[in-house]
Amino acid sequence: MSETLLACLKFMRVAEAAESETRKKAVAALRFASGENQWPSSIQVQRDLENRPCLTINKTDAFCRQVINQMRQQRTRMTVHPVGDGADVDKAEVIKGVLRHIEVNSNADIAYDTASEFQVRAGRGYLRVAHRYIAEDSFDQDIFIDAVDNPLTVFYDPQSTSPDGLDEITPNTMADEIVETATHRCNGNARSSLAMANILEFRNRLAP
Repeated sequence: MSETLLACLKFMRVAEAAESETRKKAVAALRFASGENQWPSSIQVQRDLENRPCLTINKTDAFCRQVINQMRQQRTRMTVHPVGDGADVDKAEVIKGVLRHIEVNSNADIAYDTASEFQVRAGRGYLRVAHRYIAEDSFDQDIFIDAVDNPLTVFYDPQSTSPDGLDEITPNTMADEIVETATHRCNGNARSSLAMANILEFRNRLAP
């Protein structure tokens, strides 16, 4: 395995270790919100030994849905403000129209709602901005806003200091760069094809 792939794996392990406790709490919160593990384990074990029932009336879900529905009624939307030299309202409206097209073309409401629901139930929710070719025989690409169905597949950079995470380097972006570089270097020979297959397999392990 190349040094670059080893660096990615090392980075992944560091990020995973840094968030291990937070992720355990997120999973526990998800289970509690769905009605699982709402009885203290010691009491539940005692009642099981006595053949007594442990009824769960999940009131948490109703409060979660109330907040989630409020967020759906006021969904996040991208907007553009003309600021700086050469900026004007007309240009801002054109860019805003392009952003609306991206949201409609992506069914971005699904991504927004999925992220909002996980934010409420687990304390962390994400969406992904991606680009894909519009056709197999075209070099043109469109931008898409995709939902992240499992927020636990997203890892923070433990060395990030920016509140909004703009200075983050993630295992996902590192692997993307490796795939892009390797694609240009592979010349169709058997050895390059095998190396590319290993790289893509590594990338798929990281992809949300």
